[in-house]
Amino acid sequence: MVQQKTPRAMRLGVFFRIFFGIALIQVSWVQGACIVEDFDEVVRLARVADGDTLILTDGRKVRVLGINSPELPTRARAGEPLATEAKRAAEKFFAQSQTLGLVFDRESRDRYGRLLAHVYDAKGRSLAGQLLRDGLAFQVAVPPNLTHQLCLQRQEDIAREKARGVWRHTYWQSRAASRLTPDDTGFMRVTGRVTKVSGGRDIWIDLDGPLVLRIAARDKSLFGAQNWQDWQGKKIEVRGWVVNRETRETRTRGFKPLRLDLRSPLAVEVDVRGDGR
Repeated sequence: MVQQKTPRAMRLGVFFRIFFGIALIQVSWVQGACIVEDFDEVVRLARVADGDTLILTDGRKVRVLGINSPELPTRARAGEPLATEAKRAAEKFFAQSQTLGLVFDRESRDRYGRLLAHVYDAKGRSLAGQLLRDGLAFQVAVPPNLTHQLCLQRQEDIAREKARGVWRHTYWQSRAASRLTPDDTGFMRVTGRVTKVSGGRDIWIDLDGPLVLRIAARDKSLFGAQNWQDWQGKKIEVRGWVVNRETRETRTRGFKPLRLDLRSPLAVEVDVRGDGR
């Protein structure tokens, strides 16, 4: 998502915020911070695995909802810039107390068996909100776990306005869709011009380059009464996980090798004028 100082870009997230605003009544607003008063479960922290993953003393692994932080290195891949800083910030967040509170959303486990939860310290302060405000994570909205997105969006906006962390580091700047290669995968921000819009049940949006965007049927209602053809020719910026879907069949059928699923309006900005300036 490109930082804008003029109203030329339309954030589809406006609809999203209004649509889910009623779900935010349990969140208190204290100087823009996300604070809750009640937890679904109180647990003990064993260690921080990375900025958005925690290990509890009972062995359970928690994936923090609402954010994606830079990845630490593994045997299979190199680490990403600011990953160590994100982990240290999470450790510091719980330095005074290893007790933390979990608030569950509509789905409480992912396909890997991890708990999915909004995570808070003993005073009810949001870990996701803190990392976003420090520029050490990106906001992500993955349906159906969307409860606190308006508050988290504000925390990210603070970091963007002050050019903190990922909003300053060159690695995390938006990449041109036209310059992507089939090897460019993982979480990223991408800017490109819409060259084709098609589909019925699912919406497929081709960008200039090897990337196609998909809005699955299950997620279309989040975008409101959208005329997808209006995106034709416009410059947009998206965020999410780029995957390589290239196979012999996709090559034969002329499909683009890279795909990014747009799960919510918060993951896209559209230049309403279409001139890209």
